[in-house]
Amino acid sequence: MEKGLLIVGHGSRSLDAQRTFEKIVDMVRKRVSYKVVEGASMELSKPNIPTAVEKMAKRGIEEILIVPYFLYEGMHIKEDIPEIIDGLSKKYKNMIFRMGQPIGTDPLLLDLIVKRAEEIE
Repeated sequence: MEKGLLIVGHGSRSLDAQRTFEKIVDMVRKRVSYKVVEGASMELSKPNIPTAVEKMAKRGIEEILIVPYFLYEGMHIKEDIPEIIDGLSKKYKNMIFRMGQPIGTDPLLLDLIVKRAEEIE
């Protein structure tokens, strides 16, 4: 079964933010062995989740692992993304969708916050 990774961010009108998200997706793509790694945005940027899933389906992906590029479990994580995924599972009946947790309170973030604080001392 071919697995793909879909990283879902919030999206932004800012071109700098869009480029940063694309860079994150590309960096992840280079570190994992999934056949396909795509990025999608909830709003304001393209592609959206359905467009990215369609692209992955056309490349033969049968299982999509969804990693939210969000810090908190807000409404996008609790309701919006699951609703979109529910609709997509009805459209792509033979495809499996599994969603992971947002970035959250991972201890690696603590190291990054400390590093950023030290950079501005």
